[in-house]
Amino acid sequence: MDRRRTGPLRRWIAIPLAATFVLLWLGTMALLTQWRCQRLEDDVYTAYRNARDELDEQLEYYQNNLNNGLGAEAAAILRNNLSSAALYLSYLDGGMALVVRDGAGAVIRSQLAWGYGHENGVDVGERWYLELDSGLDDTGQAALAEWMMAHRKGAGYSLYPPDSAADGDGTYARLTGWEEEGNTLRVKRIELIHPDGSTELVVETQLEGEPTDTVVLCHLELRSALMPSWSWSNSTGGENGPTDMSRRLANIREAQAILDRELAGEDRTVLRDGGFAGGGYSAETGELYYVAVQCGVLIPALRENLPLYASTLFLMVLVLLGLTRYLSRRVTEPVEELSARAKAGEPCPEDGPIRELNTLATAVNAGRGRLEEQLSRERAFTRAAAHELKTPLAVLRTHAEALREDIAPARRGEYLDVVLDESDRMAALVGSLLELSRMEEGGALHREVLAMDALVRAVFDRLALPLERKGLHLKLNLEPGQVFGDRARLESAVENLASNALRYTPEGGAVSVRLERVGGWLRLAVDNDGPSLTTRELAHLFEPFYRGDAARSRTTGGTGLGLAIVRTAAAAPGGTCWAENRAGGVRIWMELPALQSV
Repeated sequence: MDRRRTGPLRRWIAIPLAATFVLLWLGTMALLTQWRCQRLEDDVYTAYRNARDELDEQLEYYQNNLNNGLGAEAAAILRNNLSSAALYLSYLDGGMALVVRDGAGAVIRSQLAWGYGHENGVDVGERWYLELDSGLDDTGQAALAEWMMAHRKGAGYSLYPPDSAADGDGTYARLTGWEEEGNTLRVKRIELIHPDGSTELVVETQLEGEPTDTVVLCHLELRSALMPSWSWSNSTGGENGPTDMSRRLANIREAQAILDRELAGEDRTVLRDGGFAGGGYSAETGELYYVAVQCGVLIPALRENLPLYASTLFLMVLVLLGLTRYLSRRVTEPVEELSARAKAGEPCPEDGPIRELNTLATAVNAGRGRLEEQLSRERAFTRAAAHELKTPLAVLRTHAEALREDIAPARRGEYLDVVLDESDRMAALVGSLLELSRMEEGGALHREVLAMDALVRAVFDRLALPLERKGLHLKLNLEPGQVFGDRARLESAVENLASNALRYTPEGGAVSVRLERVGGWLRLAVDNDGPSLTTRELAHLFEPFYRGDAARSRTTGGTGLGLAIVRTAAAAPGGTCWAENRAGGVRIWMELPALQSV
């Protein structure tokens, strides 16, 4: 059994409406996200071009430093500058890496963590360049970046001496490691020595061996490509921006891997979306340089659009709730009113704001009218049946009471005959009632192809003796024709037409029967001599217990159900029946769908 879920109309309105709104919202947000991704892709290429321009400038600056005799220090300066230039995509958590291979084959790369400092103050004393990447794995890089995020007050971590513009508190840095060419210190450990003598560890790399050199710096600048952007604030002085450090680190490592493949001359195909590289070669200096980028734009686009998603979703929910409430009231209130009136048995309004509901109300009212009409007919039928049974029952009771008395034997026989006659009349009435009831219930029909002319002839042949006794003249004019119907019901209909004609035709009169084909129909006409019927009688002739005479006399016999049975039997195969007056009598028609001749 198909059991569908049921629920209130408001829910059936709200759910599809909400689904439609959500789909529209998702589609709109998808388009906006795609547009944002395209914008960010343009930003990525702009950052790449800016890095290329920066790389060109740094190479020129590098050559100038070499020409000025800085030697290995020029390479250290270039390394730090390349590291700073690789920060163009930090706000997208993207990765960028730059590399230069000079004419002598030396490779200079941008770093994840870098820094520099001075021994005696800002730009005072020996300047040291810090190399950290060789001793830091991903965990160490992340730990250093988190320390700097917790202690910085600007773009990176800065330590200033007390006499500087930044007004330090006297803390200085102690660095241990290995000194390399160009005032570069390969760092093992960085510690802060506070004025109270306490020591704070900044970072300790994984380089093996005992450091050979110790450097004390009053001015220190540390940077990390993993740190988020710095947001300035008048109230707090500034704060860290949002970042996904693990995502940024993975992108930078992939950009570095792209550079490794470029330098090795391997296939440029990258393993992740958003990765590409570009560079050039200087024939004059023999320098080979590249910029590699790894930056997916979907996550940054989603992050940037998050306020838009939240605000539009909130507005959509408000609009959806308001619209659902409005539509629910507009639709459900008329439905509820219609339902309430239908339950109360009152006429449903047909002038509401919803056309479909007006149509439904019209159908409900029409159905209610038909039901009332049917109930009225059934009540009339019940009253008529009671009336028909009342008289024979009264006669039976009267004669039965008389038989209990001491009456003459001759009278006793007469009374018994009356009792038998009334019993037969009641039996005929009950039989007709049962037959009419079975027909109106619409039970299973045993349909078959019937020769209607033969069926009519057989019925009237059985009435030859009653016709002869009454001195009636029968005329049959039957055109051959076939119908598809139930034999028993059609025989009963024809028998009732014949009995009706026999009953109401005066002695010596004539009964004429004609069967003819008219278009796709077979028409059976039964004419009998006798008085004409009034218009009212013609209109009610096929109703149960209605007899053609105004007094509904019992002298003509019958049960009053014959023509009602004719109407029901004719309607079963799609036919109809009617009556009309003719000169000198009455004609009753029965029309049935005819089968095509083979």
